[in-house]
Amino acid sequence: MTKPVTYFTQTDQIDRLVERFGSQLDSLDHTEKLALRATLTYYLFHIEVADKGEYTLEHAAHETLQGYSEKCQSNIREAIAILEGIAEDEVEGLIEALTAQLRWGNTRKILTRHS
Repeated sequence: MTKPVTYFTQTDQIDRLVERFGSQLDSLDHTEKLALRATLTYYLFHIEVADKGEYTLEHAAHETLQGYSEKCQSNIREAIAILEGIAEDEVEGLIEALTAQLRWGNTRKILTRHS
């Protein structure tokens, strides 16, 4: 079992995220956690290499989630709305929590090798 998100980072926004999606973001499935992690990572990448002033998590979500189902986008967009304005180091902590959950948690996807 993985640690709760608040083990990695805790702010009022993270508390609201946990209140909505569960202590380990249990309400998000494997794909949604991947999409949230990708969005957060893209956001950090973009503000590192481009202008920090104008780029938001909502921009990152729009660019990252194009072409994905509405169901997947709905939960991710709700999470992004909760997290808007979060500090960069807190985003890193949330990415760390998501990575642990994706690798070791109950949404872990078993990969098989093809011969």
